[in-house]
Amino acid sequence: MDYNVIPTAVFTAPEIATVGLTEKEAANKGLEVKIGKFPVMANGKALTLGETRGFVKIISDAEDDSVLGGTIVGPHATDLIAEITLAVNNGLTTEAIIDTIHAHPTSAESIHEAALALRPEGALHYYEE
Repeated sequence: MDYNVIPTAVFTAPEIATVGLTEKEAANKGLEVKIGKFPVMANGKALTLGETRGFVKIISDAEDDSVLGGTIVGPHATDLIAEITLAVNNGLTTEAIIDTIHAHPTSAESIHEAALALRPEGALHYYEE
């Protein structure tokens, strides 16, 4: 059991969940990271639920694209963190998340979109200059 990959779940409104390294922890380890972030307000399922506060953030290693950690704030965050936990625990890349088909419209799509935000072309359903 890797105690560094235990998700934290906070049952507030909105829910908060984290797993793995934070940006600061990664920097303290000398890792260069990339951050993919996607706002919940751009997710179709969140819009239908009327719960649009929050975001999904994925922290990846800039060198090998492996998922180092993540944070989710928003609807179903405490359930959704399992996908990022699986990625961190198994050394998966953000490309593995991108290559995984996520049903539409679902809350889980926000994780896919955060991974896409790491690419130069960005997320599908949100653009930020």
